[in-house]
Amino acid sequence: MRGQVTEVLKVYGMQERQLVIPVYQRNYDWGLKQCQQLLEDLVNVIQQGRPKHFFGAVVGQPEGSWRWVVIDGQQRLTTVSLLMLALADLLDEGTLESRDPGLAHRIRTSFLLLNEQQDTPRFKLKPVKHDADAYALLFRSDSDHIDTSSVTANYRFFKDQIPRLPIDGDDLWAAVERLEVMHLDLEQHDDAQRIFESLNSTGLALSEADKVRNLVLMGLDVHEQERVYTDYWNRIEVNVGYDTGAFLRWYLVTRTSRIPRQDQVYESFKKYITETGLRGAELLDGVRKYSTYYRQIRTATTGSSKIDLRLRRLNLLKTDVVLPLLMPLFESRETGEITDLDLAECIRTVESYIFRRYIAEVPTNALNKVFATVYRDVKRIRPENRSFAEVLGYSLRKRSGSGAFPDDAEFISSLEVKNLYNFKGERRKYLFECLENLDSNDTRDIANGIEDGSLTIEHVMPQTLTQAWHDELGDEAQRIHEQWLNRLGNLTVTGYNSSYSNSSYSTKRTMKHGFMESPFRLNLEMRSAEHWGEDQLAARTRRLCADALTYWIYPESDFEPARPQLPTEALGTDTNFTGRAAVSFTWNEHHATVANWRDLTTRVFTILLVEHRDEFLQWARTSDWFRVGAAYDPDENGVYRLDDSIGWNASSSTWTKVSLMRRVFSHLELDPEELIITLRSDETAERGQETAETAEGENFPYLEIVKFLPRLVELEGMATDDPLVQETVEEFMQSFHPFRDEQPLKTLGTSVRKFCADPERRAAATAEETIALISSKVDETEHVDPDALAEAAVGGTLSLWVGRLRETSPST
Repeated sequence: MRGQVTEVLKVYGMQERQLVIPVYQRNYDWGLKQCQQLLEDLVNVIQQGRPKHFFGAVVGQPEGSWRWVVIDGQQRLTTVSLLMLALADLLDEGTLESRDPGLAHRIRTSFLLLNEQQDTPRFKLKPVKHDADAYALLFRSDSDHIDTSSVTANYRFFKDQIPRLPIDGDDLWAAVERLEVMHLDLEQHDDAQRIFESLNSTGLALSEADKVRNLVLMGLDVHEQERVYTDYWNRIEVNVGYDTGAFLRWYLVTRTSRIPRQDQVYESFKKYITETGLRGAELLDGVRKYSTYYRQIRTATTGSSKIDLRLRRLNLLKTDVVLPLLMPLFESRETGEITDLDLAECIRTVESYIFRRYIAEVPTNALNKVFATVYRDVKRIRPENRSFAEVLGYSLRKRSGSGAFPDDAEFISSLEVKNLYNFKGERRKYLFECLENLDSNDTRDIANGIEDGSLTIEHVMPQTLTQAWHDELGDEAQRIHEQWLNRLGNLTVTGYNSSYSNSSYSTKRTMKHGFMESPFRLNLEMRSAEHWGEDQLAARTRRLCADALTYWIYPESDFEPARPQLPTEALGTDTNFTGRAAVSFTWNEHHATVANWRDLTTRVFTILLVEHRDEFLQWARTSDWFRVGAAYDPDENGVYRLDDSIGWNASSSTWTKVSLMRRVFSHLELDPEELIITLRSDETAERGQETAETAEGENFPYLEIVKFLPRLVELEGMATDDPLVQETVEEFMQSFHPFRDEQPLKTLGTSVRKFCADPERRAAATAEETIALISSKVDETEHVDPDALAEAAVGGTLSLWVGRLRETSPST
C-alpha cells in the first residue's frame, strides 16, 4: 500500500479514470448533517485563511489503466461529487457568478464526466446500483430525479444552501481545491477485501476525548503543545479521574445548553470552538477551571462542611445529570455571587427534587433537559434580594408533566406503599442513610456499612411467613404479609447475622445485636414494641414519612418573577396539548419559534427526515397522513411539503399532530421527552397573541413575525447579552427579512423618533408603518448599533410593535 496526503481533486484528476464503488459496499448514506458540516468547513477555510483542510482518508485499488476501485471513502467522494455538480449547475443557471466564465464547464469535464455526450454520458464516479441510478438522473431535468434517494436529497441541499453562504462561488471552489485526503493506493499483492474489513472492523478507535485533545493541540507549535498539554490538558484529566469524555460532555452542556450524544462530543466541541473562536490555552482555561469544580463535587471536598455533607448524600444517587447546574453554581460561589449556605440549600433542593421524582416514579429522561437549562433560567429571573436556592425552588416547582416536582401528597402517598426492597441499589442505600441521619450532626455511615456488608437491609416481618410470624400477625396474617412485606414500615437496617432473618419477632428483638440493642433511629419502634403487627407497621410508616417530609423538603416561597415565564412541556407520551398554543420547540441542537402546531410539526418532521431519512420514509409510507414519492402532489389541499419527495396532511387536530410526532419518535426509537415545547402563557394572551384554535390560519400575512410575540414579551427586562435575547433576536431578524421595508422613513413620512413621539399616530399605526418601524430598527442594528434590536426587545418596544402588527392584521 502506498499513500500520501494530497488534494481530493487529484483523486478525480486522471482524465479517463473512473472511480468505481464496488457492489459489496453499503449504499450512500451521508445525510444533510454531514453535508452541512462540509459546507461549514469550506466556509471556515476561506474566512480563516486556512491553506488546507483535511477531509479524511480515501483508499482504492487501480484496476487496469482506466478504473480505480474505491475500498474506503465512498461517502466523501460521492458528497464532493454532489457538491461540485450543484456548484456547476448554479453557475450554469446564473444563480451564482464566477470571474472564470469556463469554471462550470471545467468542473464537469475534469471531475464529473468522462465524455460530453448528452445522450449517453459516462460519469467519473460510479456508485452502487440504486445510488448510480439516482446520480445519473441528476445530470438530467429535475422531473427525472429520484426524490426519495439520499443522493438526490443531498444534491438539492447543496443547490439550496450554496447561494446562502457568506462566500461566493469562486471562493467556494477555491475552498474545495484546498480539501485534502490521505490518498492510499493498494498494490497488486494487497488483499482488497481484507483491507476493507480491517478498515471497517471494530478495533480500538480514538475516544471522543482523544479526538478533542488532538483537535486542541495539533494547531500549536511544539513548545506551546507541550505547555498546554502539561498545564491544562493533563491537569484536566487528573481532576476528572481520566473520565474526560463524560466530563467534556457535561462541560459543553453548561456552555451551550445543548446535550450532545456521547458519541458526538468531539463534533460538538469542534462546533463550540468555531462559535467562540477560542484556541489553545485560552480555550482550555475554562475547561480546567470547571474540571476543578467537577473534582470537588465528585469527592465532596469543598472546604465547607455544610456543602460537603450535601454532596456526599447527593453523590450516593450517582446522578451526573445535575452537573450542568452544579458546576456553574460552584463558579458563582467562587466569584462571590452566592454564599456557601445558598449553595448548600441549592444542593438540598436538587436532592429533594430528584429523590421525590424517584419515589413518585416520574420518568427520569426529562432530567437531562431540566438541568441543561435551569441555571440560566434561574439567573435570568433572580433579583438581587433573593437567594439562588429560593428562585431555584420556584423554577423547579413550577414545572409540570415530565419535569414535575412531586408535592407532599404525591410523595408521601407513593412512599407509603412503594416496594422499596426492590428499589435500585444506590437509591435504597441513600434512602436509609438519609432517614437514619436526617439533618443531625451526629451521623452514622449507613451507606458504607451496606456497601461493605457490615450492615444489611432487612425485613422486620420476614419474606417467609413462618408459623411463628403467622401467630404474631393474627388472623389476617396472609394479607398483612402480602401488603406490607416490602414497604417502608417493614424495612430497616441491622448488623445481626442474616441467618436469623426468618426468626420470630421476639428473637430478632432480644438476640445479640438485635433490635433492643440497635443504636439506629430507624429501629426506634422495634426497641420499644413487644409485639409486631399491622398497627405497628402503620405507626412506623407514619413516623418515617413525617421524617421524610422534613428532609426532602418541598420548596415554598412567595417569589414570583417580575415578568411572565412561558411554560414548557416535553412531547412525552401522555401530555394533552389540546387548546394550548405552541410558541417554540427545542430538540438537541435544533431550536425554532413557531406560528402554530402545524408549523411545529412540519419543522420536526423535516428535521427527522434530514437525520433519519430512510427510516422516516419507510414509516411514512405506512401512514395515511403522508404522501411519499409519486403519491405526493404539492397542490393537494392541506398537504404541506417536507421536501420534494414527501408531504404530510396537516388538516387535523392538535391531538392528531402530537400523536403523529409521538408515533414517529417511537418508530425511530427516539426519546419524546427530549423534545421540549414552549407554550403560550395567560400573560402573553393578554398581549394580543392569537389563540390556539385560530393560529392555523393561512391568510394571515404576518404570521412569521407575530409568532414571536410571546417570546418577545418574555424578553422584557432581561440583559441584552443574555443568550436567550441574542438567539431570539437573531431568529427574529431572519424571519423578518422577507417583509423588510427598504425605505422605512419614506413610508413613515418622518423620522422614527417623531413618529413614536406622537401617541395618536403610534396607536393608529398601519401594518405598513409598523413594518417600517421594525425595519428602521433592523437597519440601525446592521449599520450603527449591533445591540439596537436587542435593546428594543428587552425594553418592550419590539413586543409593542409586533403586538400592533397583530392588531392591524385581518382575522384569520
